[in-house]
Amino acid sequence: MEFDRNKVLIVEDEAPLRFGLARCIERAGYIPLQAGDGPTALEMVSQHMPGLVILDVMMHGMSGIEVCRKLREDQNTSEIKIMFLSARGQVREQTEGLEAGGDYYMTKPFEYKKLLQVLEDLLAERKPD
Repeated sequence: MEFDRNKVLIVEDEAPLRFGLARCIERAGYIPLQAGDGPTALEMVSQHMPGLVILDVMMHGMSGIEVCRKLREDQNTSEIKIMFLSARGQVREQTEGLEAGGDYYMTKPFEYKKLLQVLEDLLAERKPD
């Protein structure tokens, strides 16, 4: 399945953070897509096939971990790049996210410059620092 590496889906239930991320990603030359919950995110992935998904872990209803597992289970989306962005920074939570299939786990608060570097590394198939 072919992904559009210019598109980045931001899945975050806090609208102000989601909008801020979208502006940052757009300024960096990417096309930001937004979803406020897991089911919407899964629908948007199947419609737009973004190159990368930025997932919050703690969301109402379906967690980011669940969304990640569903993307990894589907052969059409199993290779999509997934970056977790979460306030939960304990080693256990990070391990759970990576074991679910995440490519990178970043904790909040974060620096936009670092987020963009990781995003670019993942989309270019490079291992982020």
